Amino acid sequence: MKKFLLGLICGITITASTAVYASDTIQTYLFPVRYEINGQNKEMEKEYSTLNYNGHAYVPIRFIAENMGAFVVYNEQNNEIKVNHFPASMDLLTDNKYPNIHFGLIDLYLDGGYTGIRGLLSLDDIEELIIKKEYKIDFKLNFYDKNNELIGSALGSTKYGSSDEKRTISMGEIKYVAAGEVGDFSKYAYMKLEILNIEEQK
Repeated sequence: MKKFLLGLICGITITASTAVYASDTIQTYLFPVRYEINGQNKEMEKEYSTLNYNGHAYVPIRFIAENMGAFVVYNEQNNEIKVNHFPASMDLLTDNKYPNIHFGLIDLYLDGGYTGIRGLLSLDDIEELIIKKEYKIDFKLNFYDKNNELIGSALGSTKYGSSDEKRTISMGEIKYVAAGEVGDFSKYAYMKLEILNIEEQK
């Protein structure tokens, strides 16, 4: 009798936990589709699949984003997917000494007597690398008025960032970066990117 009751209790427990687990699941179907992006056919790697759920297509974000020129990274600690890309309307700055490094301004804001800058920095592939190399890049944004007079400069670096992010940039990556300096540069006419240092990380 005791064995019967124990078995009954275990059976009820497993059934209950299965019901709870099932409430968090959905039923989807593999969706055999072909992709065309900007008039070009894009073959999807075997590791990716497209799903159909309630008549909607759920696509692999890395495959789609990277084929549209974006960079995708998954932060496992925060369970977060980050997508960085240069919008078509964004003006890109380049230091002539480093033609494979680009900066695009997202936002410029004033905080008291401080000018903060948020932007995107990219490091283009210039060669086929077997080993993915990481770099630390220090840069400066120089702000000029309509008379071509320098009104201020803001320092930035890939080494700055939240503690859960890598603080370097790799070939082919587009990275969110920040810069800033004391002063009001908000009435600038144009700005220039100046790369101060690029250092390969071992």
